Amino acid sequence: MVRLDARRMDSREVVRRLRRPKGFLSREVRSAVRRVVEDVHERGDEALLEYAERFDGVRPDPLRVPPEEIACARDSLPEEIAEAFRASAANVRRFHERELDLSWELKVAGARLGQRVRPLRRAGIYVPGGHGAYPSTLVMTAVPAQVAGVKELCVCTPPGPDGRPNQRMLAVAGLLGVEEVYAAGGAQAVAAMAFGTESIRKVDKIVGPGNDYVTAAKLEVFGEVGIDAPQGPSELLVIADGTARPEWVALDLMAQAEHLSGASSVLLTPNGDLAGRVEPLLSGRPAEHVTLVLVRDLDQAVELANLYAPEHAHLFCAGAEALLERVEAAGLVAVGDTSPVALSDYAAGPSHALPTGGTALWASALGTHDFLVRVNHMRFSREGLDALGPHVERLARLEGFENHARSVRARLE
Repeated sequence: MVRLDARRMDSREVVRRLRRPKGFLSREVRSAVRRVVEDVHERGDEALLEYAERFDGVRPDPLRVPPEEIACARDSLPEEIAEAFRASAANVRRFHERELDLSWELKVAGARLGQRVRPLRRAGIYVPGGHGAYPSTLVMTAVPAQVAGVKELCVCTPPGPDGRPNQRMLAVAGLLGVEEVYAAGGAQAVAAMAFGTESIRKVDKIVGPGNDYVTAAKLEVFGEVGIDAPQGPSELLVIADGTARPEWVALDLMAQAEHLSGASSVLLTPNGDLAGRVEPLLSGRPAEHVTLVLVRDLDQAVELANLYAPEHAHLFCAGAEALLERVEAAGLVAVGDTSPVALSDYAAGPSHALPTGGTALWASALGTHDFLVRVNHMRFSREGLDALGPHVERLARLEGFENHARSVRARLE
């Protein structure tokens, strides 16, 4: 755990000193990932299996999980766990149905302009393993894709010691009706989805969180396929004042820090007494990932939050609703003391696949928009052409494109 007094510090210097490894941008990680991606691109399944043996200790056979195995896992799921996942999926579906973009058309003088919105044909979803299995991530990525109308979902997730994906993850795939699941993890799985192998057909876009190597692999294949925002190690920034319960603040900080492996939990507070009461409540390995920052006031806290651009922000203070309007860069903002971020991790509704590493400055949470393509269209009548054409002629010639101008003039004559 780190303590930092930011009351007399420049805000940008404070942000530089906050924990954020950004390993997915390091030269070493990018170089290692590039070799893996190129190898899978060239050798397909054989490279995929060799990396599984090297990194996971197994050689999955077959790579694709048989449909009957998914059905068996679904049927063996305890009913109370199945009900919890169904509730989670229902909430996620309801939230993302509300954000769904629809096709539209605008009529102006002599023209009809519009946008047709269509789903991707085939999307790849990465579900991380490593420290544990995360079937909740499948809910948070597959459901928005289904709401968007994607017909083909390809899921890759690391194999366990028996060479098969986690049974809970397979059970959730069965509950959601996802039939295409592969025992493949790491950067090699991202490469397989991006380029295709003998077993895995190429996808149009890859989404989902992962470790630094998975995130770097997504950046490496961008352009060959689409990707969502970088989604690396978990982050939480709490803004709290003297009205906050120390026990709850500590639990929230520890909750995100228990992801370990680069996770970062930050408390910004103008109340030294709160910081002093939270500190002894932090213990074990997660505490190593916590930073306590004493700020001048809540205004400085919001300024720091917007510069840091965390994955999650939690407003645990008086006037939290008003502060919400001022938080401009965060993947998700939890407001109030009865809204622990853990709710959003599992069942609140918004996807927990969120931008990390400061990319919330320009990137957004995963949603239906990640699975949609917008196609603009236009239809001009003769009257519309007559009205707009002369302006286009002038602009085209201004930029030196004579044939652009002539293509319009030919229709005006």
